[in-house]
Amino acid sequence: MKVGKQTPLERYLSILETIAASSSGLLAADIAGHSGLPVATTHRMLQTMRRAGLVDSEGGRAQGFRIGERLLRLVHSGQDSAWLKIAVQPILSAMAEELAETCFLTRLVGSKIVSLAWATPGHGQTGYVVPGSVMPPHAAASAKAVLAFQPANLQNMALVGPLPQFTQQTKTDKAEIKHEYASIRRCGYATCWNEIEIGLGAIAVPITIPNLGAIYSLAVSGLTERIARRPIDSTVLVLRERASALVPILRNHSG
Repeated sequence: MKVGKQTPLERYLSILETIAASSSGLLAADIAGHSGLPVATTHRMLQTMRRAGLVDSEGGRAQGFRIGERLLRLVHSGQDSAWLKIAVQPILSAMAEELAETCFLTRLVGSKIVSLAWATPGHGQTGYVVPGSVMPPHAAASAKAVLAFQPANLQNMALVGPLPQFTQQTKTDKAEIKHEYASIRRCGYATCWNEIEIGLGAIAVPITIPNLGAIYSLAVSGLTERIARRPIDSTVLVLRERASALVPILRNHSG
């Protein structure tokens, strides 16, 4: 495809659009042919975008280029969540019935963890999470389960400024919070016991999406006394099973 005179930004966008339109990786020569740019220019721009995380290739020049993790995360975190709420609702509803508690999904948006969808059991238990809520990065299990797996600079952004102490159980020391993040990485799940409100608790697991990382979490929340009746390992197992079922749904809508 021959193109007219383009600005540098338009050239980069042309390459990204070409890569995004392919269901598999494209070689630099193929990208050049589709975008109408010289091969040498295309290769140089691809290397620049790869260093910035906008594109990626598994094995250097001989492998096809794909949209990179950094760009995927930007696109994924900014899209309309209406489709997601519809797609995940059956899984959340089934889990809410199984655990007899409120279950919900959260997503990393910038440096904040935002609740997206939730379900409560049919027997009338009260829901404790409202979609669109920003989850406290230092206190909410759902936020900890995501932030524990983010790079240090993003963790610092999430924890910037004074952290509110909701109860006596709330951790506000950032070194202590990061120590808890490290523990979450080791065990693979996060908890919140009386840290946001006395009497309320939650357990959450990260949902890792290929090429995107752990930008979602799945959580169960309710009265601490009631959640504690079930062994934590048993609850975590249910969360992980449902999280695995959500991976293809979230991946297929990742753009």
